[in-house]
Amino acid sequence: MVMDVNINKSSITAGTFSFGIMNSIEHWPNERVMGYDAIIIDAVDPEFIRKKVFKLRGHHNQDIFLKPIFLLKSSGKLDPVLNELIDGVLFSLEQIDLIVGRVQEIFLKSNDILAIKSTSFEAEIINKVINFMTSRDKKKLAPIPYIHSGIGYFIPEISVNFGINDEHNVLRIMQIAEDEGLFTSTFSERVYLCTNCNGGYLNYREVCPKCSSSHANTEDMIHHFTCAYVGPISDFQNTIDDDLNCPKCNKTLRHIGVDYDKPSVLHTCQNCNHRYQDYHVKAKCLSCHFENPVENLISKEIRNYVITRKGISVAYNGFISTSKDFDEIPGTVKYDVFKIMLRYEIERLRQNDYTSNIGFVHISNAGEIYSRIGVDRQKSLISEMIEILRQNLRSADFISFYDASTLVLSMNEIPNKIANKILNEIANLTTVLLKRNFKSIDIEIKTNAVSLETQISHELQLQNLMKSVDRTPTNNNPENPPKSID
Repeated sequence: MVMDVNINKSSITAGTFSFGIMNSIEHWPNERVMGYDAIIIDAVDPEFIRKKVFKLRGHHNQDIFLKPIFLLKSSGKLDPVLNELIDGVLFSLEQIDLIVGRVQEIFLKSNDILAIKSTSFEAEIINKVINFMTSRDKKKLAPIPYIHSGIGYFIPEISVNFGINDEHNVLRIMQIAEDEGLFTSTFSERVYLCTNCNGGYLNYREVCPKCSSSHANTEDMIHHFTCAYVGPISDFQNTIDDDLNCPKCNKTLRHIGVDYDKPSVLHTCQNCNHRYQDYHVKAKCLSCHFENPVENLISKEIRNYVITRKGISVAYNGFISTSKDFDEIPGTVKYDVFKIMLRYEIERLRQNDYTSNIGFVHISNAGEIYSRIGVDRQKSLISEMIEILRQNLRSADFISFYDASTLVLSMNEIPNKIANKILNEIANLTTVLLKRNFKSIDIEIKTNAVSLETQISHELQLQNLMKSVDRTPTNNNPENPPKSID
C-alpha cells in the first residue's frame, strides 16, 4: 500500500503519524515535542544528540519520555547507550515508511500503560523505567561501561533520570525494585565509589605514610651476604664506574644471588624526605578531590536485571509506592517482621487446637485512585484505612503492606468463616470512607482469608495467598453492590 508522505523543513507526516524533525538550531519546548507522534533528531553533532535524547527520556511527563525517538544520520558508530534509548535510525527521510510500523507498535502499547502519581521519588523512577521497558517490549536492563557515567557504568533506561553527581542513586533504586519483586538480578561487576560524593572517578596513588604526597623516588634495597649490610642501592654506587661497592666492607658486588640480593625497595618522599618501605594507597576522587583510603571506599555491585511478571503488571496497574514508604504507618509492622510473626503463629498452632488465618485486603484499582486523589492525600487515606482495620481486629492480629495496593493480615484464633466476614465488613467500611472523602471514584476491593496450615512453610503459604489475589472476585454481591462514589 502506498503511504502518503509530506515533508517540510521541521516536520514530516507519514500516513496518520506526524514526526517532528529536531535540530540544533531551532528551539524545542515541551509543548512542541508533545505535538508530534514521534521525534526525529538530525544526527550531526554527537553531543547535541546525547543531550536531547537524555532530556527527552529523563522527562517526568509520560507523553514525552515514552515518545518514539529516531536518529537521522549518514554514517558513524552509534553510542551504545543511545542505542538503548532510541527506537531506530534513518539514513534519509525517504525511509520514513520503514519506521511507521514501529511507531504504531509503541503507540498502541503506550496507550495501555497507566499514568499515575507515585508517593515517592523512588516509586516514580521505578514506574518510569518499567513503563518504558513495557512500551518497547524490553525484558532486561544491562549496565554499560560509559565515560559519561558518574559511577563508570550506565543503565540507560534508569540512569538517564539522574545527573552525573546523583547517579549512585541508580543502584539504590534498583535494589528497592528488586526487593519489591519487580526484578531479578545477576552479578556483572564491582565498583568502588568515593566516600564523600559517591563518585566513581578515582585516581589510585601510592602515597607517603607521613605526608600523603605521591611524589617519591624508589630504589632497590641491597643485602650484602658477606657482611650482612643492608641499605639502599645508592649506598653501594659510586661516581667512577657502574660497580657496586659495599660501604661497610668495601668489597665489590658482582653477581646477584651469589654476592647479594634485593629483598625489597625503599621509597623517599620528595615532599618531606621521609623514607619508607610500605606506602599507603589512597584514591583521590576526581569529582570532589577527597582523599579516600582504599580500605574505606564504598563497594557496590553492578548487576544485570530481568523484569518479573509482577514487574510487568506495574505498567498496567501502576506502582504507587515502595513498601518502605509505609514502614512508619502506625498499626502496621514491616513485611519482614510480619513473616517472622507468622512463622511463630504456625509453631503455636502445632501446640494448640484452634484456627488462625492469613488474609488480604486488595484495592484492585489503587493506581487509579491514588493518582486521582493526589500524592499529598494518599498517606492520609492509607492511615485511615489502617485505623478502620485496627478497630475491627483484635490486638493479637497484625497487619503489613505487601505492596501499596495490598495489605496482608494475620487473624489469629478465630474460625475462617468469621475471618472472611470481618474482611468483608472492612471492605464495606473502606468504601464508605472513600465515599465520604472523595468524589467520582469507583473502588474495587478484594478480600480473602485462608486457614493457616501447620505442615506448609509460612513463605509458601504467603506466596499462594498472593497468587490468589488475581483469582479472587471483587467484593460485590447482590446485597452489597459495588459503590460508586459520587
